[in-house]
Amino acid sequence: MFKIADRYIFRELFEPFLFGLGAFTAILSASMILFELVRAVVIHGMPLLVALQIFILRLPGVVVYIFPMAMLLAALLAFSRLSHDSEITAFKASGISLFRIIVPVLVLGFLVSVTNLVFSEIVVPEANRASKNLLVETTVKRQPRLQKNVFVPEMDKGALKRIFYAETMQGNVMQGVIVQEFADGRLAQIVNAKSATWDSSKNQWLFKDGIIYLLAESGEYKHLIKFQEQFITIKYTPADFFIGDKNPDEMNIGQLREYISLKEKMGVDVTDFKIQLNLKMAIPFASLVFALLGAPLGLSPRRTSGSVGLGLSIIVIFFYYIVTFISMAVGELRLFTPVLAAWAPNIITGGVGWCILARAADR
Repeated sequence: MFKIADRYIFRELFEPFLFGLGAFTAILSASMILFELVRAVVIHGMPLLVALQIFILRLPGVVVYIFPMAMLLAALLAFSRLSHDSEITAFKASGISLFRIIVPVLVLGFLVSVTNLVFSEIVVPEANRASKNLLVETTVKRQPRLQKNVFVPEMDKGALKRIFYAETMQGNVMQGVIVQEFADGRLAQIVNAKSATWDSSKNQWLFKDGIIYLLAESGEYKHLIKFQEQFITIKYTPADFFIGDKNPDEMNIGQLREYISLKEKMGVDVTDFKIQLNLKMAIPFASLVFALLGAPLGLSPRRTSGSVGLGLSIIVIFFYYIVTFISMAVGELRLFTPVLAAWAPNIITGGVGWCILARAADR
């Protein structure tokens, strides 16, 4: 009996979930991506093909937010239909409690959350990096921009490997370049060059008029090498230097933890980064709490149409993200810990959902 009921509810959730994915993708992609790209094409002359590539690469970052929305809509519409046709009443008459009826919704919400977390860890950072690199390369080709005091650290397995610094950078050329190399936590080598130019055919930087200082374990200079031209292999391209400071959206959880560790060693306030780190886990699991909220919200027999359900979902999501922004602001003021600032909206939403469910079960 339970297995048949579970399969039946799963089927009821599947169609509105797909509808939610399509509807919210159209709404959010238009508001978060298309408007900006249309301006770039019309006003700044971005090639249409490049704009299309950037649009596709940015979609995964939007999908992370769409999964919870689709789950909310699916739970709301499915239970609205079951309630309207008195099937919830029939389940109760058969001895199945409302808490048992909602189990398939929670299971699906958990599965969607895990899928979303894996997707946000594997696909989204790579897509965001590729999107920004493509945008930067296009911008550099059209009009190289002058940057001053370019500073980029490089980590390797949680340890500082290199620090790059350039007085100025324009296009593919850096002036006043210093590269500090670290080994086992100590400064091992310094490269000081008048300029460095990116050679795209070799994927290397050509350093000019420079000196390589080799340091002993004691920190004293033990050898130096002067050179006129020297190719040096660095994993960063001009686009990476142009981007500058990393964005949490371009890193997975492990990379962001390493980045936070480096920033802490540099004495930088990392409160915002820690909040973003916890949001990488909290946002995917919003699917689970939205499932818990959406099911009891849909129990009203008067709520049957997809348009009404979509509208109610948008209202709920609107308030959820208002609470998220407020919680993040309070966290940045250090009135909340980063963990609480990121997870508070889920805790509040889940609590409201549980209260509505408990009241519905008592009726």
